[in-house]
Amino acid sequence: MLFEPVEQITKRILRQYNRHPEGWSVLVDNKRNVLVIGPSSSYRLKLVPLSPQEYTGVGVKFGRSKGLQKMVKNLPPYGFRPLSREETRDLLSAIHRRGRPTDKRIKELLEMKPVPTWEIDKKRPEAVVTGPLVAHPNLSAISKRQKELEAKLAVEADKLFRRKYPLRARTYG
Repeated sequence: MLFEPVEQITKRILRQYNRHPEGWSVLVDNKRNVLVIGPSSSYRLKLVPLSPQEYTGVGVKFGRSKGLQKMVKNLPPYGFRPLSREETRDLLSAIHRRGRPTDKRIKELLEMKPVPTWEIDKKRPEAVVTGPLVAHPNLSAISKRQKELEAKLAVEADKLFRRKYPLRARTYG
């Protein structure tokens, strides 16, 4: 099993997404675990926060899992969805009025077809809706394999953090 720094593996995931932007799901738990399920392969990441906007960690790629595919079958697909000026205005107006968009509007947004990031760069839309990130209570509870992966990833993420940020690692033990 090849563990890679998240900085590298996320680039690979994005390249794969850009080749085929449909059929993705992303699940996260409160222990900074991320499960990315793509149309042909999946990835498990363990994140170590460095600041609110920055993180490090490790990830691993594994093959397509029928069990994981079945689990996310009825979820709306993850992706990047560009919004026109009018769609952006309507969305922000609803958030301003109600504090959140209507359920109907959320459904419409999630039904939009995800696009590759190069298309967003090319068209320069007014705004981009990203997601959904599905909150899961405990990704290691999905299967015995996921539990084993979490333990290995935690060790590897800690090793990487200590190697890349020795002063921070000493601060936190």
